[in-house]
Amino acid sequence: MKQLSILIVLLTIFLAGCKSTPQPAVRLKPELLNENIRVGIYINEIAPATTSIQGADCLLCYGVAVAANSSLSNHLESLPTTDIESAKQVVYDGYKSKTQHVEFVNLSKDKLSKLKKFKGELGFAKKDYRSLKSELNIDVLVVLNIYAHGAHRMYSAYVPVTDPQGYVAGVIYSVDLETNQYVQFQRFNRKILVEGEWDEPKQQFPGVTNAYYQAVEKVKLSLGNIFL
Repeated sequence: MKQLSILIVLLTIFLAGCKSTPQPAVRLKPELLNENIRVGIYINEIAPATTSIQGADCLLCYGVAVAANSSLSNHLESLPTTDIESAKQVVYDGYKSKTQHVEFVNLSKDKLSKLKKFKGELGFAKKDYRSLKSELNIDVLVVLNIYAHGAHRMYSAYVPVTDPQGYVAGVIYSVDLETNQYVQFQRFNRKILVEGEWDEPKQQFPGVTNAYYQAVEKVKLSLGNIFL
């Protein structure tokens, strides 16, 4: 009986682990695309660049880390978003090479979050996007979500363990609105080391700024490579 109980516990842990398995990358499936497929591209609202702090787990630690990097964050927030915004054109051009029917679509901020959950295996979206097929008159929905960009810095409690790095993180995925299957799925988390001293005088941070723009270009390159 004791062995049976242990077996049940182990099985429960195993199944729980299966449920939490992250979605792996899905290479673009050209067989699911043709010149008649209607593609809609949704881009999340991209906030200004800033410093992303990780590892400062307590509230006080995080507050100390944010304050210590406030000058850098203020500088990053002052940068134009033109370069990072141009990532959407890379995605548009990529899909335009596969089909003639490509457009940017508008969705309210909470539209995607309010979609019902979809019970499917890996390779299928966790939200049920199928209702958007008729609503938007498209066959494939592409979502580009850039949720962090600027600089990245690791902390241990309130002590920095790395210098800031150029940083862009997000995800791009494409969903077949007939089946809710991923046509493509890719996360990106690009960090670029700063050359030389990062804490330059006069709070202009040229090293961090240059590393950030390099990270943006690397991400745009990886987005373009989706369609090769």
